[in-house]
Formats: sequence, C-alpha cells, structure tokens
Amino acid sequence: MAVTATLPGFALEHRSGLALSILIHGLILLAFSTSLILSPKVQLQQLAIEAVVVDEGAIKRAADAVKRNKEFEAQQQREKEARQTQLEQERRALEQRKQQELVAAEKQQRLDQQRRADKARQQAEAARQQAERDRIEKQQAEAKRRSIEERKQREAKARAEAERQRMLAEAEREERERREAEMALAMQAEEALLAASQSGEMSRYIALIQQRVERNWVRPASAQPGLECELAVKQLPGGDVIDVRTVRCNGDDTVKRSIENAVRRSSPLPMPENRVLFDRNLSFVFKPD
Repeated sequence: MAVTATLPGFALEHRSGLALSILIHGLILLAFSTSLILSPKVQLQQLAIEAVVVDEGAIKRAADAVKRNKEFEAQQQREKEARQTQLEQERRALEQRKQQELVAAEKQQRLDQQRRADKARQQAEAARQQAERDRIEKQQAEAKRRSIEERKQREAKARAEAERQRMLAEAEREERERREAEMALAMQAEEALLAASQSGEMSRYIALIQQRVERNWVRPASAQPGLECELAVKQLPGGDVIDVRTVRCNGDDTVKRSIENAVRRSSPLPMPENRVLFDRNLSFVFKPD
C-alpha cells in the first residue's frame, strides 16, 4: 500500500524524464526490429552491440535529462518557495503597512481630536475673554453712567441749595424789611401815642372808659372809700371785651368781682378819637370816689 501510494507521486514528480526515456527506448526497439528484418545475422549481432551502446548512451542521456529535470524542478520549487516567501513577505509588508496605516490613522484621529479639543478650548477661552471684556465694558459704562448721574445730582443739589440759600436770603431780607417796617410803624405809633398822650387825648379816652365802667358798676356793701383797682382788659378792635382781670386792688374779692363784671357789662368800650391810642391790651385804674 505504501509503494502503490508513492508511485503516482514519483511519476508526477519525474514525468518529463520518464517520457523522454520511454521515447528513446521506443526508438531503439523500432530500429532494432527493422534491422532484424533487413540485415543478416551478423549484422544482427553488430546491431545488438550497437543497441546496447546506444541504449547505454540513451540511458545516460535520459539520466542526465532526469537530473536536469530534477534540477529544473528543484529550481522551480526554489523559485516557487521564493515566490511564496516573497508573497508572504509582501503579505506581511502589506499587513505591516495596513497596521502602520491603522496606527497612523489612529494617531491622526487623536491629533484631530486634540486639535478639535484645542480649538474648542481656544474658542471657550476666547468666549470667556470676550465675556470678561463685555463685563468690564458694562461695568465701565455703568460706572460712567453713575458718575454722570451723581454729577447731575450734585449739580441739581448745588442748584437747589443755591436756590434755597437765595430764597432764605430773600426771606431774610423780606423779614428784615418787614421788621424794619414794623419797627418804623411801631416807632411812629409810639411817637403818635406819645404825642397823643402828651396832648391829653389819652386822659380823655381813659376817663370815658372809667365813666362807662362806673355807670355799670353795682357797688357792694364791702366797698370802702378810697377804693383803687388796676385792671387789665383784652378787647377787640371794635372795643368788645374778651377778658378782664384785676392786677391790684385794695378791695376784697367781692369788690374785685363787681368791678370786673362792670367792665364786661360796659362792652363794647368807648373808642378813642385818635385811633393811635387804641390798645388791645388796655390797662387803667378804676377809682370811683
């Protein structure tokens, strides 16, 4: 079984040498057969010898051919192995290039990601810086606006204060002028009053009041001779009495009340001929005797 199994492999491996050997032997046999038919016996012997010689040369040539064929086949096998080695090397080189390309692609992808990340960080930083600039500009604008508003407020306050000072000065001037005018009028009134008093008009005015109060007085039993009471009377411009009180009196309380009632019953009091003599707060001495 082992020999049978190996023969086809051997025949396939040395098919060229075997074919050449079979062809040579066929030619020798054909020549030998022809010689037997045409030549005598001697010649047959000579031909046999030659056939042997020819057969040995053919065999040698066939062996050489087989050897060359083996060498050729070995060369082919070496070339095949070399091609397979080259193909394997090319395959490995291709795989290596693919691996390198994959590594390069991954590296490029990482670089792209890094560039995108750097670009995103740069954009974020630019946005942050722009936001910071906007914030600073806004703060500056707000500070400028506040400064302008404060300056306007200070100017308005200064104008208001100046106006207030002007109004105060005007009011003080008017008040001073009013007081001066009142003082002048008071001085004129005092001068007129003094002149009227010295002319006897005041005495006549007081005498009229005393006479009216005395007419309205109901003398109590406790009133003694030499009665003298000073009275303070508040009256309206028309002479109407709104209050009366005894300042000093040498009579008792009954006498005091009777004189005060007499003043009230005398309302309205007589008016002076000279209006300068009129005094809302009038003081006179009541002496009935």
